[in-house]
Amino acid sequence: MNVCMQVPPFFRPITPGLSAEEARAETLARIGEQLADLDAGYVDQLVVDYQKASEALAAAGVFYAATCLGRINNEPSAGTLIIGLQPLSYADSDAAAVGIHEIMLGKRGRRALVSTRDLPCGKAVIVIDQSPSLRIPAELTVHGEDIPIDVAQLQAFIPVSQQAVPGAQEMLVLTFSTPSTDHWAEYSEVVVDALRSLRFTPDEESAQQPTSPTEPVRV
Repeated sequence: MNVCMQVPPFFRPITPGLSAEEARAETLARIGEQLADLDAGYVDQLVVDYQKASEALAAAGVFYAATCLGRINNEPSAGTLIIGLQPLSYADSDAAAVGIHEIMLGKRGRRALVSTRDLPCGKAVIVIDQSPSLRIPAELTVHGEDIPIDVAQLQAFIPVSQQAVPGAQEMLVLTFSTPSTDHWAEYSEVVVDALRSLRFTPDEESAQQPTSPTEPVRV
């Protein structure tokens, strides 16, 4: 199956499943001109950590992950985008979406906004949440206490339409999260546009090419 989605170019991919050599090459490319100012041991540790993250993504069924780091309204801002596929048994993708909606309402409905939206690729269950899910450990803070960090998150659960991919038994899960909660409006617009561009095609068909200056994600 091919998955194609237009991802804004300011997201920098993290490749899942890298070997040690590939992880080193990608890490050094990201460091760029700063390499001369860094201790060799520190760079080696960065490579090890990067490969561990890459392996964890692959083990979790993630086929695309990316980060963005920059400024919005002259303020530092960051976000993470993760896309993966999970096996799911269903006879009809629309009916599967109804079931996912009910499950998410039961699990997360008290603190999150759960809705179902029609996308060009099919129905998507959208879960929007904001919670202090990250914490700065006490040993790293001035007062010796854990500090919670609010993280805003949007997840989309999309059973692959069997009209697009005959016999499909998979669900795409897209997760966008950001600690820059003041910039949620700007990020949510970008993520919604990406979801609207999402397409599924069978393996024998070529993935759809983007029509704007963004990069397609394919699997």
